[in-house]
Amino acid sequence: MRAALLRARIRAWMLLLLMLAAVTTAGVPAARAADGGSYAEIDRYAAAQRERADVPGTALAVVDRDKGLVHSRTWGSDGNGAPITTRTPFLLGSLAKPFTALAVMQLVEAGKVGLDDPVRRHLPWFRPTGITVRHLLNQSSGLSQDDGFAQSDRFDNAPGGIQRVARGLADVTPVAPPGRRHEYSDANYMLLGALVETVSGRTFSDRMHETVFGPLGMTGAITDADDAERTGLAPGHRYVFGKPWRHSVPFDTSGTPYGYLGATLDDLVPFARAQLGGGAASSVLSPAGFRQMHTGTVPVRTSHHYGLGWRDDRFDDLGTRVVWHGGATTDHQGTIVLAPDRGLAVILLHNAYAAYKDEFFIRTGLNAMRVLLGGEPEAVSDDPMFGRLLTALSLTTAVLTVATGWSLYRLVRPRRDAFGTRRRILIRSAAAVLVCLLLAATAFLFLPGLLAIDLGQVLLFTPDAGYLLVTAGSLALALAALRGLVAFQAMRRSAARGRN
Repeated sequence: MRAALLRARIRAWMLLLLMLAAVTTAGVPAARAADGGSYAEIDRYAAAQRERADVPGTALAVVDRDKGLVHSRTWGSDGNGAPITTRTPFLLGSLAKPFTALAVMQLVEAGKVGLDDPVRRHLPWFRPTGITVRHLLNQSSGLSQDDGFAQSDRFDNAPGGIQRVARGLADVTPVAPPGRRHEYSDANYMLLGALVETVSGRTFSDRMHETVFGPLGMTGAITDADDAERTGLAPGHRYVFGKPWRHSVPFDTSGTPYGYLGATLDDLVPFARAQLGGGAASSVLSPAGFRQMHTGTVPVRTSHHYGLGWRDDRFDDLGTRVVWHGGATTDHQGTIVLAPDRGLAVILLHNAYAAYKDEFFIRTGLNAMRVLLGGEPEAVSDDPMFGRLLTALSLTTAVLTVATGWSLYRLVRPRRDAFGTRRRILIRSAAAVLVCLLLAATAFLFLPGLLAIDLGQVLLFTPDAGYLLVTAGSLALALAALRGLVAFQAMRRSAARGRN
């Protein structure tokens, strides 16, 4: 997921910023669930995790292949203060990928696309060779995380936005041979969204409503800015220094295939049920097609493989296979966990997000399934590196603030005692200015550039870290200018003393 990738980059930021800092100085018993857990236990767990993460609004559902919705629960309020219900829209982030993959598989079963077709057969402007539709679906195309970051979050709601984003990848250079390894990238699903439009002759939004949302009864699904307005999509929340703050950004129609799809809990219930082979499954894809989507073929970790838009994993201690996916935007997060052999699914949605909480949210969804199956939840926590990152940035900013204030004071009230020879003044001041310029360049250019993240992405997903970077960089530039002026002033005084 985009934000999970950003979380990985935060660890790298931490290592660099530490060096920079050194330079600067109880419920009623409920009916038992089919596999041993109780819905009350799931509710208690989800509620406790919500309180722990300070999430304003959460929605939970348990789905049975044969019965459909068997349990749901909502907590809190949306970004406008309205109570969360099963009809409250949420943005789904990378949970859009299983939907896009389903749209592609429909074209495969209709004989219009082959999984092993070269992408160039359907998108002639795409210049890299050897990449197939299957490679895009299972994230093994060789397109990098950074290729996706470079094109994502355009907030382009004009007609043709999906095609414009995808065409930005026309000349991309893969970082690995196609099929060689798993490399999660939004770029793969940007291209798949354009492929769906090109092959079907319909906009992505129209195609999804006609062949997926309509047959499944997903009346609240969101695929464009008009849908967002129609359904009353409320702002979510970003975390700023550990606290959720209401956050409102435009809907990004151009990002729907990889991360900006929206839906309600009620919408996701029939989708999850279809994935299990129940409900209206036959109206959207064959049983063999669903099985193929869920079967992991590209290794991610020991028991974790990526299939066609889904993650194929296991709870080894429970002897249970799980198929899942998570996703997040800047202000919403969601996870769907399927237990195909048990005919069960868990859906968990939150209207808040931070990159350093990505693992916390994902594991909370997986643990809800563990509880449903009668198991114990695994320990989960925030990424501790982010707190250290903010500490390092705050320390750097504080030191720069003090140094800037002191230099400004010395500019207004210069020292009247001897400051040393002009050579010593020049050397000492030049070193200070150089360090300040290095800090500014690191904050504005080197750090985001080295990690292939635009500063705008940092401000979007981790605003507290982004604001501190901007503040530290600006202070470093101001300090460099002040130190230069103080040095100039001191050299003039030294020259005057020499004449006297």
